[in-house]
Amino acid sequence: MLHLLFRVLSRINRSTEEVVLHARVAETSSDGMDSDVQGKRRRASRTKQNAPAPIDHPAPLRVTHRQRVLSMRLEHTRLCSSRRCDRLQTMGVVTAGDLSSAKLERLAGHFGAPRKALRVLTQYRRAIRFAAAVPGMMPRDAMLLISIHRRSVRGLASETAPALHRDLERFAESTQGQLQLRGRRIPSTRRLKRWIAACEQTLPQRALGRPTLAVSVVERAA
Repeated sequence: MLHLLFRVLSRINRSTEEVVLHARVAETSSDGMDSDVQGKRRRASRTKQNAPAPIDHPAPLRVTHRQRVLSMRLEHTRLCSSRRCDRLQTMGVVTAGDLSSAKLERLAGHFGAPRKALRVLTQYRRAIRFAAAVPGMMPRDAMLLISIHRRSVRGLASETAPALHRDLERFAESTQGQLQLRGRRIPSTRRLKRWIAACEQTLPQRALGRPTLAVSVVERAA
């Protein structure tokens, strides 16, 4: 009888010890989880504190068509040969804007035939200023129009695209036109319509007594 009672008490003690042990293990794991969570929170807080402040980048400035044309390197305008571009570069003329604002008489004096050089440089300047005044037009396009006697924004605004395209086709068949085009195509009727529409939008400002700089510069150059 005593032996049975001793066995029962032993089992009760072992069960009590197991319950206490499981409780301690659960408490330890809970403390560990809490400490891990607290550690993660502390690390996240330090990361936020050490993170660099966001940089407020200014909005990029919008480049106008005029600025784009005048900032083109002279060889990219394809108005003259690379040899002539290199020679003008030695005189300080690097971009289309440099040629547009340079003293052409001084530049022409460095060439063997100053009068011919002055006439050619004047054509380059006129093409650059004309192209800068009409959105979407490049200097070599303006040179084509100047070759068929369309030299101003006002004159181009009064044209029709089909008539202008016919004149360009006739010019392309001539010897001068073939030398100037060098195998490339003349502007399409769609491009001519866009240029004419841009010129028509520019003219009302002049009619209101507020001429734009682009219009006045091109017409003075013409």
